[in-house]
Amino acid sequence: MSGKVIIFDLGKVIFDYDLNIISESLSEYSPKKELFENMEQFVISHIDIFAKYERGLIESRDFYKTMIDLLVLENLSFEKFSDIWNNIFTPIQDVIDLVISLSHRYDLAMLSNTNELHFNFLYKKYPDIFLKFKKLHLSYLMHERKPDAQIYEQVIKEHNIEPHNIFFTDDNKENVYAAMSMGIKAFSFKNIIKLRQDLECFGIEV
Repeated sequence: MSGKVIIFDLGKVIFDYDLNIISESLSEYSPKKELFENMEQFVISHIDIFAKYERGLIESRDFYKTMIDLLVLENLSFEKFSDIWNNIFTPIQDVIDLVISLSHRYDLAMLSNTNELHFNFLYKKYPDIFLKFKKLHLSYLMHERKPDAQIYEQVIKEHNIEPHNIFFTDDNKENVYAAMSMGIKAFSFKNIIKLRQDLECFGIEV
């Protein structure tokens, strides 16, 4: 391999997702329809809960019970909640094609703020994609979350490589800036064209 590591974010980079799908489906189980008008704002308003779940500090069934209470959900089993919670992802095929191509020549890794239900669902449905990555740095297993410095420190230590030899792309600018502050060569993900340009700037043949 090249002595460099290429690290991808997961959500909005390899898989797109739509929170509106969750709100539309869950609203059928609640009399409080107004709670589902803006799911992104709901997540922001309860970010402490979602962040704890992404750090693996809340078990999936406890997270489910919390959502039942907050959204006043009725007659919704854990299994059905899981189906709804997970059914939001769409593969970003042009990025996936690039990942497959790069995996033959470079060490690839993933760094994602994710949770147990989402990741297990995606890994089970798309195992061939995840097997292209040499390492999977997942917030719920690391008990850290981007953009906190500790998660980048863990990544650098695990790869045993100088930070400037790590390429990182993420759709969240805050996560990108945090990685840059650690010496990682980080780039904001916009689309496949910019991603290819950023990789070439880093010295990667695409």
